[in-house]
Amino acid sequence: MSILNVVGAKVWGGGEQYVYDMCDELHRWQIPSFVLVDETNQELQDRFTLVAEIITANLYSCKGFLSISSIVKQMNQYGIDVIQCHSGKYILLCLALKRLTGAKLIFYKHNVVQAKTDIYHRWIQSHVDAFICVSKQVYDAQVIPSISQKYHLVYNGINTHRFPSIECEHKEQKQFIVGYAGRITENKGIYELLAAIKIIHNSNNNIRLRICGDGIHDDIQELHHYIMQYDMKDYVEYIGFQQDMNSFYRSIDCLVAPSKVREAFGLVLCEAMYCKVPVIASTSGAQEEIIENGVSGILIDAVNSEVIAKSIQKLMQDDVIRVSIVEQGYKRVKSTFTIAKMVDSIVTIIRNLR
Repeated sequence: MSILNVVGAKVWGGGEQYVYDMCDELHRWQIPSFVLVDETNQELQDRFTLVAEIITANLYSCKGFLSISSIVKQMNQYGIDVIQCHSGKYILLCLALKRLTGAKLIFYKHNVVQAKTDIYHRWIQSHVDAFICVSKQVYDAQVIPSISQKYHLVYNGINTHRFPSIECEHKEQKQFIVGYAGRITENKGIYELLAAIKIIHNSNNNIRLRICGDGIHDDIQELHHYIMQYDMKDYVEYIGFQQDMNSFYRSIDCLVAPSKVREAFGLVLCEAMYCKVPVIASTSGAQEEIIENGVSGILIDAVNSEVIAKSIQKLMQDDVIRVSIVEQGYKRVKSTFTIAKMVDSIVTIIRNLR
């Protein structure tokens, strides 16, 4: 078995990290993995070369069809017999490669969107060998009853090798550091979180908020403006994109993810839980598949500052609950949401296609 992942993104994001971690684990299984990226994207080439063999082509023009003969030649040269497509933008290219090489085709579904059943999409569905959905939310939205045997629920898994235990710098015991990790944008609930921190700070000035993530220039400027406008610069810190997320998680006392959009999964929740950080999350998507409310984390139905503030204060004030949530959260991730379990399921699905 040799696997080719088709990655047509222009910048690094969650989907690219998903492929990276999968390739990293496949290497441990001694299964050859390849990543097809655009020939001009040196950043993606440099990153993926650490865990996989790189194949390059002109993917940005005509969705890669200008380079199809070159891709087929390389697939045959390396004996690649499985194609993994992670974006609908490149599914036609992947179908063509399947037809020309005889490889099996796996189509990954990373978003909670309703499956389309028009004649064009039914044709695509009939030629894909298997669909992998990263949560039950995604599976329920995507599965087509007449071909349900092609659809598989395989939860995202964290690469535990990226999160070893480390000794962090000693924090002042009085400070309680809340963390946020995600895209800097309004629909992730970041301003409700900021308002919640201000509410807590008015009665307890030992609260801190550490914000980690990237976004477009205007959204980041709006965040800075909000922090300055409400005089929060002394207890709110924006640290931007972080390569070393292990150190980030282990520097905070809880993680809050108050998203207002329908999330397909919640990888940052799993990462924090594995790092023994209690998490607070909204119920806007697959978060309920990860967290049992009050046991392995705290779920909030309403994304508003008062509800978020009360949830944070619960963790601040009750050591017994906080310690229990940390222990149960760690166990939950280790038993269900690791990259090893994810790859084991994917490899089993592929082998059963033969």
